[in-house]
Amino acid sequence: MSSPILVNELLKAWETPSQSISSEYQVGAVLTGGIIKKYDYQTKQVWLGKSGDRATQAFELYRLGKIKKIIISGGEGSFLTNKHTTSENDGIRQYLIYSGVPAEDIIQEPMARNTRDNAAYTAKILKQQLGTNKCVVITSAFHTPRALGCFRKAGVEVVPSPAHFLQENYDIWIDKFFPSEEALVAFYFVWHEMVGYTIYKVMGYL
Repeated sequence: MSSPILVNELLKAWETPSQSISSEYQVGAVLTGGIIKKYDYQTKQVWLGKSGDRATQAFELYRLGKIKKIIISGGEGSFLTNKHTTSENDGIRQYLIYSGVPAEDIIQEPMARNTRDNAAYTAKILKQQLGTNKCVVITSAFHTPRALGCFRKAGVEVVPSPAHFLQENYDIWIDKFFPSEEALVAFYFVWHEMVGYTIYKVMGYL
């Protein structure tokens, strides 16, 4: 599907809207995935990726005093070599430190490979290290429904802080009636996520 109007309406129906966050939620969990395009360990330079808004959202919540601690959840692995890396997780940490978040307020969880792992490992950190079962979940808006379901299944009381919205606010012009590559890419993301949500539901992960 590549119709901008139809895809945008689908996104509006699927993506989790933003909402206010009360002071009782002191911890934010930012889920990795496309946040860092490249991180240079030698120079400490960070290049944000397509979902870099997740990291900036975490920083803004911290800056505003909405959260006091940030958990970075997620690692990377190769299906071919089974090699585990943490470059994205490390890159997010470096970005947050550059932005002004003290290192002691950042907790890295680099073992998660999927959304279910994100929830399970974060729940353990919340309970064992921070003495709470509450947190703000920071991920892309189209990914938020599945993330919330997994966190609640893991016993975490969550409130969403969606980032990286794919939907747009615009007046309808004639060009929106014609197919576009951008709309096709957005449809791929949301369709892929809908399939993932359905599989997780069937498997009992939500």
